[in-house]
Amino acid sequence: MDPPSSDGSAGRARDTTERLLEAAVAAFAEHGFEAATVSDIARRAGLTTGAIYARWPGKRHLIVDAVRYIVPQCMRLSPADTEASARETLAQVGADLVSTDNLMAREVMLEAFVSARRDDSFRVAVSHSMSEEAAKLGAIVSRGKAAGSVKPDLSTDAIVSLYQALSLGMHLVISSQPEDSRVPAEEWEALISRLIEAMSPRSSSH
Repeated sequence: MDPPSSDGSAGRARDTTERLLEAAVAAFAEHGFEAATVSDIARRAGLTTGAIYARWPGKRHLIVDAVRYIVPQCMRLSPADTEASARETLAQVGADLVSTDNLMAREVMLEAFVSARRDDSFRVAVSHSMSEEAAKLGAIVSRGKAAGSVKPDLSTDAIVSLYQALSLGMHLVISSQPEDSRVPAEEWEALISRLIEAMSPRSSSH
């Protein structure tokens, strides 16, 4: 966290903290927790190690905060948008699961899950981020049910779990597959559209 500041220094302190978090994300994605070093993180941010220790007790606290900072970027959940319907939002979130715009976030997600198996600090950070993501997804689904665009008898928790499972699966697929083997975006979007359509009260039941 940032030390007390006044006037324009508060904004500069936030900028410095964000630079350090982004540098920690890059180091964690590239090297994992054990091999990432405080000096390397400071160097990537163009700062001294003192800037880190002024904000965090040590590397573990910094990288755990970096995980909390970057994980929400893995599934693009914008703030509630009353202009877009829940179905449109769910379709866009689903389509974005194959995006390669933020590969570093995906790498950090995978590293964080591996680290979470051995380290309670990472487990708590990942669990917190996943819970926040689930709450946002759940709100979108509930909005769809209230508007009549999502079947009310479908479990909101099940839909949320499906989306999160798809998201985690795509992290693995995109990180391990050669670029020329990836499913074309338009084919994935067509599949997601079918999935969203199946959630509609207007779809036929068998």
